Amino acid sequence: MKKLHLVLFAFFLLACGEQETAIQDKLNLEEKLNGAWTAKAFDGELHESWHLNDDGWMEQQGYYIEAADTSYSAKSQIMKVGEEVILFSVIKNSNPKIFKAIESMDNKLVFFNDDYSNPIKVTYKFQDSLNYRRTIQGKENDSLVEYIFNFRKVN
Repeated sequence: MKKLHLVLFAFFLLACGEQETAIQDKLNLEEKLNGAWTAKAFDGELHESWHLNDDGWMEQQGYYIEAADTSYSAKSQIMKVGEEVILFSVIKNSNPKIFKAIESMDNKLVFFNDDYSNPIKVTYKFQDSLNYRRTIQGKENDSLVEYIFNFRKVN
């Protein structure tokens, strides 16, 4: 009987030691962004999915579909490097782009980098648990343009 108790105790210790630790949301964005989202855009729809990665940063995969044709796809990550919060985006068949947060409030994140012509500024405005707005500003033909995408959570 003592051997059985020792075996059960050893099993208990091993089981406790193998428990996964929860991933820490380092920027408190999981509650605002986690899940699948969609937004009307031009003559099609933007689709994106956000999740908390193993390092505690938010990651996004997105694509634009119009008339059953996917003409754009991207991967992004919002993370902290040193003391700076950055947005790192890789658009398929394009060079990666890095933007630094210039404004960070509970319901708004603004990223900026004027090394690029388009976009220069990317703003996330968190409206509620089911909606957020992304505004993209840039230069096209020497004019400042702005695109607004109203995302709605789909799951």
